[in-house]
Amino acid sequence: MPVTRSEEGAAAEAPELEARSQRFLDWPELLARLAGEARSQRGRAACETLALCSSAEEAALRMAEVAEIAALLHAGHALPGLAFPEVEPLLEAAEKGITLGADELRPLAELGEITGAVCRFFERPGAGAEQGPAAGAGKAPSAARGAPFDLAPLLTEVMSGLDPCRALVTRIRGTFDASGAVRDSVSPELARLRREREALSLRVRGEIEELMQSEEYAPSLQDRFWTMRGDRYVLPLRASAKSLGLGIVHDTSRTGETVFVEPTAVVALNNRLKLAELEIEREIRRILEELTREVARVVPALRVDLELLARLDVIAAKGRLGAAYGGESVAIVAEPAIALRRARHPLLTLRARREGFTVVDNDVVLDGRPAKVLVISGPNAGGKTVLLKTLGLAALLARAGMLVPAEAGGRVGFFSSVLADIGDQQSVLGDLSTFSAHLANLGEILRHDAGAATLVLLDEIMAGTNPDQGAALARAAVEALAERAGLAVITTHYDALKALAEGDGRFRNAGMEYDPERLRPTFRLRDGVPGRSYALDIATRMGLPEALLRRARELAGGVHLGLEQVIAALESRETDLARATEELAAARATLAERDEQQREAVEALERRERELGRHARAAIEEAAREAREAIRAIVREAQQAGSARAAEDARARLDSTARQALEKFPAPASALASSPPPTLQVGARVFVPSLSAEGRVLSPPDARGRLKVSVGSMTLDVDAAELSQAKVGGGRPAASKAGRSAPVGRSGPSATASATLQAAPPADLLAMTRPSPANTLDLRGHRADDAADEVTAYLDRAALEGRSPVFVIHGHGTGALRKVVRELVKNSPYVRRWAPGGKGQGGDGVTVIDLG
Repeated sequence: MPVTRSEEGAAAEAPELEARSQRFLDWPELLARLAGEARSQRGRAACETLALCSSAEEAALRMAEVAEIAALLHAGHALPGLAFPEVEPLLEAAEKGITLGADELRPLAELGEITGAVCRFFERPGAGAEQGPAAGAGKAPSAARGAPFDLAPLLTEVMSGLDPCRALVTRIRGTFDASGAVRDSVSPELARLRREREALSLRVRGEIEELMQSEEYAPSLQDRFWTMRGDRYVLPLRASAKSLGLGIVHDTSRTGETVFVEPTAVVALNNRLKLAELEIEREIRRILEELTREVARVVPALRVDLELLARLDVIAAKGRLGAAYGGESVAIVAEPAIALRRARHPLLTLRARREGFTVVDNDVVLDGRPAKVLVISGPNAGGKTVLLKTLGLAALLARAGMLVPAEAGGRVGFFSSVLADIGDQQSVLGDLSTFSAHLANLGEILRHDAGAATLVLLDEIMAGTNPDQGAALARAAVEALAERAGLAVITTHYDALKALAEGDGRFRNAGMEYDPERLRPTFRLRDGVPGRSYALDIATRMGLPEALLRRARELAGGVHLGLEQVIAALESRETDLARATEELAAARATLAERDEQQREAVEALERRERELGRHARAAIEEAAREAREAIRAIVREAQQAGSARAAEDARARLDSTARQALEKFPAPASALASSPPPTLQVGARVFVPSLSAEGRVLSPPDARGRLKVSVGSMTLDVDAAELSQAKVGGGRPAASKAGRSAPVGRSGPSATASATLQAAPPADLLAMTRPSPANTLDLRGHRADDAADEVTAYLDRAALEGRSPVFVIHGHGTGALRKVVRELVKNSPYVRRWAPGGKGQGGDGVTVIDLG
């Protein structure tokens, strides 16, 4: 009869179950990597046995502290050295009154100096500079990078509890020299005793050197030197002189041939020297005892320093390791949830950076609304186990307050228990098969009751036994897990588990991709679609006999093959949809880019038109100004002369000046000849094309066909043939068949306009602009067929760049090239008007084009 475990037994096995689950997830290896990033012995020990947080709030606070360290490292700040010594045994000795020596006191000073460096690093402005010899060292980095107290306010607040114990550090450093000896400056009494000892030493050395030269000792000396034995001066004598009574024997050589004798004459001096040494030792001991008492007074502060420095060392280790595997902060929420984008296995990421390969990241969302169990299927070696470990480590990292290797902004629930059954746990000593070991672990997991705070990870559930019975057991187990309040992620090959998601909202399918063409996994997770095993597909591509494959399909049965075909159809449909989505996104991007290019081209053309308009207006105003100045000068001269001859000369000069001014704005005869005849009665309004302005008739035409017209403040003598009727309502006259056509849009001529664009009179800008290499296309020597493509491309570029007017040089020749150019110009959507080249522009061998 089976034995039912008691609740006490289940509670007792919980710590072992969680420790075993952490081993399955490689958590101890990750902690070992963390310990390798620590700088102190205490920090390494804390990392190796890292305690998980007890609440979501605590975990979020710890993660925020690590994020601050990561921000400091990213900003280029070098953290202060944290390789502080372990001094707890020394503190205990000081508390017990055990006198500490130089070797014990100097580590305490080192601890205080490291504490001071950390205080300076996190020091706020106005907190006051430290005093003492170390105050200038380790200053906070430049504020240009963001001061530490700005980037790390939490750590700044925590580290404000440090006490550098500056007075103790200063006294310890001032007490000992580099060799560890107490300095004379510490105590006047010590300095006096040392002077006395030195004087006695000089006297003893003088006495013993005289004895070496005496007749009493010289014959018995083994060698001519003196030495020390037991802090007393002695001479090396032959062993045969031992019985001569020359002094006190203190030692013999290894061979026994030499004895070290303290001469009787220096015994008293040696005694006094020994007493001086004892006095010095007593004074040094007094100094050390006083220092030890001072240490005992600050032991509580030093213990706080040790605790805070160790905490900072662990946080810094977390930050460095998190930066190494690309970790980010995530939201730690109370409800069971996993919502991560681009999640990666941290240890695999560290190895990839070391060995130079790429880790495939995955998006995983499981938040219990409504699905609580994620069923992952797919081919063997397709990445299912790695994904399980990735999710388990993400939950543990979040609970430990460490950065998670995923995109920032994810969410991870606070799981008080992360339980896993992963890998082959067969044990000969434990008399367990693989299947039995998995069953034992699963039983413990199902007995463990942590409610909503449990994350269960099961790899290949119920594998290794009869497939039908294993599938039934697996389904019963996952249904039991779905009844629990937490989340579960399982991997499987069982079709029965893949089908659960179709009828039960508590389950959701996901599959690992496989590339059947290359016969290798992609390690990419596809949410919502179960994965295929691909066993028969791979066998087909591997060249197994067709008869064998046909028989395998028959044995597999229609149900299994039907499910495989449904999954394959779903994968194909999803692939097509993904491809169509990508193509649509690309088309949208291309359309947006073209819209932007068109907008920029329109803006460039409008800017060019405004610029040319300003230039034309300036040119007209300058010509009018020059004409007015010349007329005023002629009138003044005529008035001063006061004769008929002078008046006639003045009129002739006025005519000449007007002609010269008008020549700056020439109009072709063809355009003028085709203009409608204006009404030339006195007072009639006419249009003067050469000035691109309206005027009023002042006198009827004379016999030569010339008449006077006022344009603004100017009075001009012009040829009647040059004038055209002004438009009603003001402005330029409408273009005739040979003149300017109706306006042309970007996509072609207006529906009401002429089908072809006619040549415009080269007035205003067209007549004033001169060709240059920047605005000219030279087609001379080209064939007519080639010229068409070049003209089209040139107009495209000119329109986009906002260049107008432009010139096309085609020459005279047979006229074929000119005909091709002007046909293209008439039908181009870019061209507003055009004209043959005028005076100084190349004549009819050039076409001048205004891009509108």
